[in-house]
Amino acid sequence: MRTTALPSVSRPHALCAALALAFGAAHVHAQDGAATLSAVVVTASGGEQELRDAPASVSVITREDLEKRPVQELAELLGTVEGVTLSRSGNLVPGVQLRGLGAAYTLMLIDGKRVNATSAMFRGNDYDTGWVPADEIERIEIVRGPMSSLYGSDAIGGVVNIITRPVGKQWRGSARLEGVVQENREAGDSRLAGFSLAGPIAADTLGLKLTGAYDQRDADGAINPPAANGTRQTGLQHIRNRLFGAQLSFTPDARQSLVADVDTSRRDHAGFLMERDAFSLRHKGRWDFGNTELTFATDEIRNLTGMVSGQVNPNKASTASLSGKAIVPIAWGNQLVTAGFETRKEKLRDPANLSGQPGTPGASGTPETSIQQWALFAEDEIRITDRLAITLGNRFDHHENFGGHHSPRAYAVYHLSDALTLKGGVARAFRAPTLLQGSPNWGSVSCGSATVGCYIVGSRELKPETGTSQELGLQFAHGIHSGGLTFFNTELKNMIDITNRTADRALAPSYDNFVGFLPDGRPIFRYQNIARVRSRGLEASWRADPTATLGLRANYTFTDAKNTSGAVAVPLTYRPRHVVNLGADWRATPQLTVSGNVRYHSAQYISVPSNGQNKVEKAGYAIADLTLGWRMTDALTLRAGILNLTDKAFDRTTSADFNEDGRRYYLALHAAF
Repeated sequence: MRTTALPSVSRPHALCAALALAFGAAHVHAQDGAATLSAVVVTASGGEQELRDAPASVSVITREDLEKRPVQELAELLGTVEGVTLSRSGNLVPGVQLRGLGAAYTLMLIDGKRVNATSAMFRGNDYDTGWVPADEIERIEIVRGPMSSLYGSDAIGGVVNIITRPVGKQWRGSARLEGVVQENREAGDSRLAGFSLAGPIAADTLGLKLTGAYDQRDADGAINPPAANGTRQTGLQHIRNRLFGAQLSFTPDARQSLVADVDTSRRDHAGFLMERDAFSLRHKGRWDFGNTELTFATDEIRNLTGMVSGQVNPNKASTASLSGKAIVPIAWGNQLVTAGFETRKEKLRDPANLSGQPGTPGASGTPETSIQQWALFAEDEIRITDRLAITLGNRFDHHENFGGHHSPRAYAVYHLSDALTLKGGVARAFRAPTLLQGSPNWGSVSCGSATVGCYIVGSRELKPETGTSQELGLQFAHGIHSGGLTFFNTELKNMIDITNRTADRALAPSYDNFVGFLPDGRPIFRYQNIARVRSRGLEASWRADPTATLGLRANYTFTDAKNTSGAVAVPLTYRPRHVVNLGADWRATPQLTVSGNVRYHSAQYISVPSNGQNKVEKAGYAIADLTLGWRMTDALTLRAGILNLTDKAFDRTTSADFNEDGRRYYLALHAAF
């Protein structure tokens, strides 16, 4: 069924009852915001579509979910969704991994517009989940599995689309004050303040929205014990973010709308400062033949610090894009055709890393580089019968440096009954080398030292990475129960890699990607295509609402992700094989809500040498949270809670390990009108 209804405030989480019982789910409850299978989503196809009909595996985090707990970094909340794990490299803010593939293979969107800070911060890009105030998010749609047929490069693992609240036909406003206090006084406290104001300037014609937020997490002190040599690993480092946005919406008639957005952000992660200014203009039309959408978007990301600790080497990355699509129903064959285009230009100015190799004649070269690319895409949903729909799609991307590439997809949705839906498909996706990886004039220090380590450079010899993925799933919704089970398999080829490098000057020439030596003797290595990765597993979830005041939810993810490049496959780091999320919401009274959540991560490798020997494993652990919401008046809500109830803490003794925050206390005041 196709629909143009407004988005629902619910979210799909599935787990068949037998599997739920096996993991103890019978004793937990779901969030009120968990979507039913009738929710409307927009990311998995050309337009609005009921979740049960969507040609992909989609989960939704709702506004209610965001309000129930402190959310300084969205990645932590995304980690509660089936199929999502978190990378913890560098002990900084975690990155989002979909179905075992790294954060680089997850495309981040804000209202359907691409955002990517990788060119400005290629080391530890943990910025892209935080360019929007959490208080202004309507919902987050997570599409698990490749979506390059619609979105192109970077969508091999999937898509996270952060959808903000519309202006609305009546004035509304909100403000939030929030604080988290650590029980361990060596650990850093956090605080947040935010506001939103939106409404019509001229009824049914002109609307305005203003949003802003500031949040801060103090750096940890001496929370980790000293090692035998007296050195002590750092804990979580400080985070300071501020954001401001404005939106102007113009609706000249019932068929057309024009929306302009301006956003500015400043994010400080452990002393690495990033600023982002963004502007977009989007026109939507509803015509007799179908719907159209045209979007111009541009952003500029300024890295004020650079990428090397102890140095200040600013750079600036900018992106400008124009995209459009038309969604046209065709009576013959009961088809819905989506066709569109995108053209995008990316630029980088980096005087420190784009001026050639240090100490060589090329070091006085231009500090700028850019690439252009364009794409055409089409998708056809063919409704064979009332119960069976087939979606066929392809996108052709042409990259300035790497030529043209196709990303086809075929997907089937079959409603076995009103309660059961069978879904499955196959897709091929690609990812072009980043602006840095593909530029031979770009280089950076590496191997642990800015003076005596090694040097890495980009390469025009790189090939785009390609991935092939299959999935098969069953969803159900009957009575108070809903859920599903999905199997997936992804194979990634030509993974771009720079792990082959060493500071050993005698050993360096034996490496395949060895380029030469800098005048000071440091060896140089280029990015290369060597790695192959296979990730397979299953995602399961279950939800029940036994009463009007009680909800139960559970999800489970099994992931087997390995690097298969060598003679022996080796596991990837920060990928626990088993992840379980359990939750409960109980509306004790019309004013009081009690929520509980438990997340379990099985053992995971935090260090895996390329030969597969001497792996370092982190033991599994479970963390429980308890929060309460008290609606004091129609406009004022007080929330409080205890996070990490059992104070499950870790001693970080190696640089590859990571800390989880221990027991802490949460208090928030939210006003809305």
